[in-house]
Amino acid sequence: MANKFQILCSKFFKSEIFRQFTKFCLVGFLNTFVDFGVYLFFSRIVGLYFLYANFLAVFVAMTSSFILNKYWTFKNHDNNLKVQYLKFTLVNIVYFFLNNAIFFSAVHYLRLFDIWAKVLAIGIGLIWNFLANRYFTFKKNS
Repeated sequence: MANKFQILCSKFFKSEIFRQFTKFCLVGFLNTFVDFGVYLFFSRIVGLYFLYANFLAVFVAMTSSFILNKYWTFKNHDNNLKVQYLKFTLVNIVYFFLNNAIFFSAVHYLRLFDIWAKVLAIGIGLIWNFLANRYFTFKKNS
């Protein structure tokens, strides 16, 4: 039984979906720094109003995420960038509402500490984002 489990785990960790998920997480981690870097540049150095700086930061990080996930994570070479970017934006909008709904529900109904609720919301949102982008935004054309 243990041997079958080891073989199954070995196959999973060598699978395309695991490699893509790992890359997806790395891209997300990198884009957190992009977001903060752009925000700090425009809010602190340029002196832009914080909400405008945040909008620019989110836009740049989301665009960076789109490019890295398209070409590196999912190795997608579909030339219809406008449609894919709109799909990517839609997935992120759904993520925003999903994240907030889970966060709110976990704090108010499950009575979780807000930090744990945020971790839960991010974890579920991460899975949503990955699967939605893999099977919707960057779906392989068969």
